[in-house]
Amino acid sequence: PDAARAVAEEVARLPAAPRAAVVPCELEGRSRADAARELGVAEGTLSSRLAAARKRLAARLAARGFAPAALTPV
Repeated sequence: PDAARAVAEEVARLPAAPRAAVVPCELEGRSRADAARELGVAEGTLSSRLAAARKRLAARLAARGFAPAALTPV
């Protein structure tokens, strides 16, 4: 529960474009192609935003004391 809350808080802090990539792909489990189509961007653009968001989230969550393994679903 603590990790899930931390992830939700940090996702909410992301700027709009990276957050728009993370929510459908990482939280809803949708494909990059579907998310890119819905957002009206190229799949490569979505992938770049997603990579940047993951990097930012990892750093922020590490600063809060969460290791990447603690955030991986089982």
